[in-house]
Amino acid sequence: MFSGEFGSHFDPRENSEHTAEFGEVNTFELTQGCWVVSVEGDSSQYDVSYRYIEDGEEGEVISDDCSTDFQPQTGDGTDFDVLTELDINEKSKILVTITCQEEGECDEPLMFTDGNKAVNDLFLEPSFIPIMLICGVGFIFIPLGWLLIAINRGRNPGVHITQSQTTAILNPPNQNMSQDEEILTTDELYKLVRGELPISAEENKNIPGPFADADTRIRKSATTKVGGSINRASVHTPENPPTDDSWKNWDEA
Repeated sequence: MFSGEFGSHFDPRENSEHTAEFGEVNTFELTQGCWVVSVEGDSSQYDVSYRYIEDGEEGEVISDDCSTDFQPQTGDGTDFDVLTELDINEKSKILVTITCQEEGECDEPLMFTDGNKAVNDLFLEPSFIPIMLICGVGFIFIPLGWLLIAINRGRNPGVHITQSQTTAILNPPNQNMSQDEEILTTDELYKLVRGELPISAEENKNIPGPFADADTRIRKSATTKVGGSINRASVHTPENPPTDDSWKNWDEA
């Protein structure tokens, strides 16, 4: 329904107020505005002049220094060519003279449409007003949505891990972990990714046991240094033989 109304507002065959044909004297009155001159099909064979009529005589050329949002179009596939846009400053009577480059190629009439009036009439259509209201509400909510996103980003700053931290995680300096070192738990790894780096501290192993009458703390046994050979050089020599018979017992054994 709306597409049909839209097409009728931009179809010069329906909304043009004046027409001019080849081989006729075309004089009519135009009100103030930007008038779009169009023709159905190809306009390359048309040579047209537009002049004011002053005191019944042909006057100066009409200026084409104006612009409008009106573009001839329709939904049935018909093509239109725009010849010019006439800038009429005040209500005036004009003369349109058409010359055709080849005979029989200028049968279609020129159509004169007040472009600004046609566009304004479209906005006043009852079926077009709800669409404009919906578009207006959408334009209001789009910046509001961006504002809410910006506020949420400000409240929840992202965690940034520096390159040095990433390198330290992927390439630890000590590849061969000693027995005293511990592997990070899942909770500690989660905190590390969020930027909450765990504080390394020496494990306190001197914690008293849960029982008051028993000490369960690990005690290291005293180490004794053992070194050298268990065999000692004898103090007995042929010149200083033993005074007892212990050497005989060792020999018999």
